[in-house]
Amino acid sequence: MSKQQDARSSIINGSGINRRTLLASSAVLGGAMLLPGRTFAQASQPSPGGTLRIAMPFNPAALDPITGRNVPDFNALYAIFDALIAFDPATLELKPMLAKDWTFTDPKTLVLNLVDGVKFHDGTPFTAEAVKFNLDRSMNDPRSNVKSDLVSVASVAATGSGQVTIKLKQPNYSLPTILTGRVGCIVSPASIQAAANGNVDRNPVGTGPFKFVEWQDNTLIKVARNPDYWQKGLPYLDGIDFRIINELNTAARTVTAGETDLALNMAAQQIATARRMPDLTAEANPSMIFFTLMMNFAKPPLNDIRVRQAMNYAINREELNKVLMLGLGQPTSTMFPKDFWAVDAGTANFYQHDPEKARKLLAEAGYPNGLEVETWSWPDQTSIQRLELVGNQLSQVGIRLKVTPSPPQVVNQFFYIEGKGSMILNPQGGWLDPSQTYERLFGASGQFNAGKVEDPQFRKLLDATGASADAGERKAAFAALQRFVVEQALHLPLVTSAAMSIRNKKVQDWHYDRLHSPRFHRVWLDQNA
Repeated sequence: MSKQQDARSSIINGSGINRRTLLASSAVLGGAMLLPGRTFAQASQPSPGGTLRIAMPFNPAALDPITGRNVPDFNALYAIFDALIAFDPATLELKPMLAKDWTFTDPKTLVLNLVDGVKFHDGTPFTAEAVKFNLDRSMNDPRSNVKSDLVSVASVAATGSGQVTIKLKQPNYSLPTILTGRVGCIVSPASIQAAANGNVDRNPVGTGPFKFVEWQDNTLIKVARNPDYWQKGLPYLDGIDFRIINELNTAARTVTAGETDLALNMAAQQIATARRMPDLTAEANPSMIFFTLMMNFAKPPLNDIRVRQAMNYAINREELNKVLMLGLGQPTSTMFPKDFWAVDAGTANFYQHDPEKARKLLAEAGYPNGLEVETWSWPDQTSIQRLELVGNQLSQVGIRLKVTPSPPQVVNQFFYIEGKGSMILNPQGGWLDPSQTYERLFGASGQFNAGKVEDPQFRKLLDATGASADAGERKAAFAALQRFVVEQALHLPLVTSAAMSIRNKKVQDWHYDRLHSPRFHRVWLDQNA
């Protein structure tokens, strides 16, 4: 029997599905996600002390895990918050964190057993009641942006001082993976109860390796070592200074000048420049981030499938990858890199560049002379240049973009919450389970679905992806869901990205995973480098 057959057999025949069983299944498929030689090893004996200086773009909208929205938020979130479940940055396999183990006792019941002796930064104890409080808040708080992550959850109960039982509306074997993200980052209930209106956006209190110190808008986020961290001996750093620098070229130059040690969320142009400097390490690693134009398909003109399809046929993705990504990305008609286990090769490149077909579809939709589409963009130079190139391609078939550049937090409010405008070009992704990506982008309650509508067929196909723990069955379900989303042209995918960073030689044991969600527990500074 093959390893894959053996893994599937243990899942199907076992009376309960526990962490080890799920990992056996995911490992079979998860190995295909990695490029050869992608391993992480500790360089040498860590030396404690020092403050890591980081340059990162974009001021977060919030440092409360459930009210933030953007991928770069995770630069700071995992420093302050531990999640219930972690993952290996190299393999993406699930690992214990605040939950020391987890088991599906039946297809609709997930039981988490928690680590003992953990305290929040405010000194209050981490308990099963705290986990229940946080999951209930994620589902019910009016300001929560992560309700879609827990749409399958019926109830949460503390079934012991260190045990949480989650009852589901229908089977969802994606849930442990989802608990590695925002909904799994546990905030001190006492801090929420003490805050005005429960708003801890700017005063985060977690259990993580670093404690929040201050946040100077658009300038600096500072965290300091948690001396009472439950993982003894960690972290090695005394603190981290996150400098917020919106222009990527400027951020990269701070590393070159020795003003910072590490620059995150870089683009291909900065990587190409930094690779010419022997004292720097510039990496572009495989990533789950992709660039797309998210559409409000609930209102004209993008409620017409022919307009959405026309836009997809108008795009020359090969050209975009060469110009925007310098070949470091992958052209795609979907959302996932070609080596990801849940991607379907049959529809991954469904939309080939076909301007004539695009014009024909526009004419059939009643726009023989083209149309104008109100579009949002982030305001940094790289984002604007990216949209200019995309807009030029669309203009060749008569689609004109009326662009409004604004900071991410402003765009999120106007487009995703208030439904103003028709499109936005920004990076998306960074979620460990593909069902989470589909839910957030296209589910009726998804935080990135501006129109808040969904096709019943979408829901049926999405539910099917979590109905089985069998790896092969999940892959087939995702292939069907991918084809539906691609054929319906629910967004305008362009290219997958890479996880790009620049650092000096001092920074040791630094790993940028596929989700752009760095952890700093074991990072240390070599003062002799």
